[in-house]
Amino acid sequence: MMNMFKSNNMLAVCAALFLSSSALTVQAQSEDGHPVYTGELRDALRLKEKGMTAQSTYNLAEIADKTGNADAEGLSVLGDVLMRVPGYENRLNAFVAENPHSLYVTQMYFAHGLNRFDAGDYAVARKIFGVVELKDLYEGQKDEYLFRKAYCDLEAGRFKDALDGFYMVEKRPVTDFTAPSRYAIGYILYRNRDFSRAQEWFEKASVDDRFTDIASYYILECRFMLKDHRYVTANGDAMYDAVPESRRPHLARIISESWLVLGDADKARKYYDLGIGDGNGPDSRTDWFYSGSVLYAVDDYEGAIRSFSNMTERTDSIGQVANYHLGYCYIQTRNKVAAVEAFRDAALADFDPKITEDAYFNWAKLAFDINTDTSVFNDYIKKYPAKEQEDRINSYIAVAALHDRDYEGAVNAYDKIDELDEDMTLNYMKANYLRAVQLVESGSYRLAIPCLKAAAYYSERGSRFNQLSRFWLAESYYRNDQYDDAIEVFTDLYNTSALYGRPESYLIPYNIGYCHFKKENYPSALKWFDSYISEPESQYRKEALERRADCFFIQKKYKEACAAYDLVLNDYFNVNDIYPYYQAALSYGLVKKADKKVELLSNVMKASADAEFYPEAMFELGRTYVAKEEDDKAFECFSRMAEKVKDSTFVARAYIEMGSLSRNQSQYNEALGYYKAVVEQMPMSGYAEDALAAIESIYQTRNQPDEYLDYIEAIGKGGIKTDDEKESMLFNSAEQIFLSENYQKALVSLQSYLDKYPDGANAYKADFYMAESYRMLDKLEQACDSYRRVIEKGEGSFVELSMLNFSNLSYRMERWDDAYGGYSSLYSAALLENNKYAAVLGMMRSAYKAHNHTEAIKNADKVIADSRTDASVKSEALYIKAKSYLSSSRRQEAYSIFAQLAKDASTVYGAEAAYLIILDSYDKGEFEAVETKVYAFSDAGTGQMYWLAKSFIVLGDSFVERGEYEQAKATFESVRDGYTPSGNDDDVLDNVNIRLKKLAELMAEEI
Repeated sequence: MMNMFKSNNMLAVCAALFLSSSALTVQAQSEDGHPVYTGELRDALRLKEKGMTAQSTYNLAEIADKTGNADAEGLSVLGDVLMRVPGYENRLNAFVAENPHSLYVTQMYFAHGLNRFDAGDYAVARKIFGVVELKDLYEGQKDEYLFRKAYCDLEAGRFKDALDGFYMVEKRPVTDFTAPSRYAIGYILYRNRDFSRAQEWFEKASVDDRFTDIASYYILECRFMLKDHRYVTANGDAMYDAVPESRRPHLARIISESWLVLGDADKARKYYDLGIGDGNGPDSRTDWFYSGSVLYAVDDYEGAIRSFSNMTERTDSIGQVANYHLGYCYIQTRNKVAAVEAFRDAALADFDPKITEDAYFNWAKLAFDINTDTSVFNDYIKKYPAKEQEDRINSYIAVAALHDRDYEGAVNAYDKIDELDEDMTLNYMKANYLRAVQLVESGSYRLAIPCLKAAAYYSERGSRFNQLSRFWLAESYYRNDQYDDAIEVFTDLYNTSALYGRPESYLIPYNIGYCHFKKENYPSALKWFDSYISEPESQYRKEALERRADCFFIQKKYKEACAAYDLVLNDYFNVNDIYPYYQAALSYGLVKKADKKVELLSNVMKASADAEFYPEAMFELGRTYVAKEEDDKAFECFSRMAEKVKDSTFVARAYIEMGSLSRNQSQYNEALGYYKAVVEQMPMSGYAEDALAAIESIYQTRNQPDEYLDYIEAIGKGGIKTDDEKESMLFNSAEQIFLSENYQKALVSLQSYLDKYPDGANAYKADFYMAESYRMLDKLEQACDSYRRVIEKGEGSFVELSMLNFSNLSYRMERWDDAYGGYSSLYSAALLENNKYAAVLGMMRSAYKAHNHTEAIKNADKVIADSRTDASVKSEALYIKAKSYLSSSRRQEAYSIFAQLAKDASTVYGAEAAYLIILDSYDKGEFEAVETKVYAFSDAGTGQMYWLAKSFIVLGDSFVERGEYEQAKATFESVRDGYTPSGNDDDVLDNVNIRLKKLAELMAEEI
């Protein structure tokens, strides 16, 4: 609001209108006690009455000189005072000193006070008036005396004394000083912001023609200050034409503000323009503020931006309003980047709570829209914890995340909403399902389970979406060894013929069968495998046939097992697929069909030594030949094993068998060689004891006990095995299986060791090998469980490697917090510099994925500063740093790095940086710059087509903003027709089609 209190102007008007020459007159003394003049003295006084004041004073002075008459002297001095004769003060002071009780002293001081008043020396005049007693003045002088004395108090700022004086005048009979006093009272009350009473006194003063115009003007100001804007607008037009030119800018401002308050922005603009004409433009913060307010009201957003920006500071109450309006002005001019700063400044001020809250919300929304910064929304929710608004915010964040295919972010946002409406529910179940798909693809089944449960819970039970969600829920249960839960869901789907016609439908009995198989419920497993095999669409028929046969075998129904395995071999025989014919051979052996067993096992002679079950089948074939007393064939089998098999356990067994064959043929030296190879080369294989016993037997047979004793002394063997040695042997056996890369069998052997020695010296090694086996079998969650146990209980390099692998797998499974924690531990504990570097890289990447921007930036700096960082990784680190800056609303720092990356638009980071720079221009409303930059990006010949396509979409958007719909349509269609998606997550065509649809609606509205 403008400053309305310009006392000099009001008082100047007052003085001009009613401050005239003194009303002082010299009256003849009468019956009231004053003397009556006679003779020469009367003649002198008559000259004054005729206007000959100077001659009268001269004559009076002569009379005084000749006669010494005090009255003549007093009248002469009074005349000098009235005529303002230079130096009259000396005569006045001398007369008062000689005649302090003279009746003329009061008149002299009164006249003297009037002289100083007229000279504008109000302080001296007030002092002189203070000597004068009201009762000593003539009746006709009293109003003037009271008024002028009060006026002096007014000029001195003694408003209460002045008000009391003016009230005294007003209470007396009406004179020429009544109206001026009323006006002055109005002024003082106006100045004290008592506009209602001030208006009353101005109205009383306006009755006097001298004050009609000026009082009416200030009545208008009072009504304005009382917010009676309708009065102002009703009377302002006529008054504006009538007031003096000098008063019009101020009056125009009042009228303009009133029209603005009443909502007529056009009339407000009209009077604003009148007020700033002829060089009367804004010259203060408040003027610029009002200028911006008017221009904002009439939608002149560019003008409003200039005016608000010209305010020197915007940190007070009107500054908050200015920043708030600036934010909306920038929105209207499409400059979101400037708008977010303006709303932020308005939000950080607390003068107007409503503005603060709304500005905070807009700041938060824009920071999220252009920076993907959710922190401001979070701060807003903490400051304004209204649940309904919080839900709207989280829904907005969730929808944006869905649009960007950030399903994790969408789920997290929706999880914060207690009650979902219909649209939210639809999006929530969609987000959960799509997030689950990502997690399943990364092997993170445990995290997928709650997502799939939510997708199933919120969707219609009979819908395909619900059924598909439950199918993958059951599959995730299975992968997490929750077989009962998996069976329950799969069985329910089966009983309702769920997903009929889809591939998943045919898999349901197969999956139920596997769940029962894992639970060792073999009769039920058989039932479901048979059901699956009977289906026309049985993608996994071979596996189902194998498990069906296994069910018979495990139940010791060997005859049925033979037939079942034959089904597999009849349809799917492969010499390197050893398991089915190996199992079939075992089954035939158990039903006493040795020839069939040999026939089947003989296939292994043609198989690769690297094939799974090669050592088992080859050993079994050799043992079968031994039983058939075909020693040469048996020896060939064991010899092949010793030569080709990686598993030292089987190698040891092969040597022992060859030793036995040699011994049976009395080839003791050869036998000793084989047995000693086991003892000396594979002492921890678990078969060293058997080999040593065979060596002892041979020496005894040859009657060479001393040589046996010499031998065991030489190799340090003797006595009964200790518990530690037995533990080591069991661990070593399991370790050898792991080293042979038979990971499934290794898991069984290692778990057997851990079951027997849970706190054994090699327990942490066993856990490490289990973790590695799970990792190689792509069971990542189980691998992490085992790695975690090594980290907690292990030692040495096993711990360091477990930290590295745990972190890598957690990152792969999108368990960002686990990954970051793992890498942090690795960084602190690693002895190998390469692992320390890997830890920093992992901390940078996982912190970025977890939206921990501070840590992402800190670790990116470490990566950039490391001499081992190559150009590609440095670009990645710069990218992460820039994106983290952007998500922290540190745009200037972010775009400085983007500019650096964009210099090489051939890389994925450089191409995205180029796109973001284009998007920045769009967000600033710089649409011509968008066009220039997009074409430059295209001309650069980048192979990063995704980001180039996204840039052309922004170009199309800029054409829409400029109203160039045909150009926008052509741009969008060129992308639609010429772009090939790079994968399922490619959102280019979706975005283009959405825009084309909206554009068609816009173009239809113009027709």
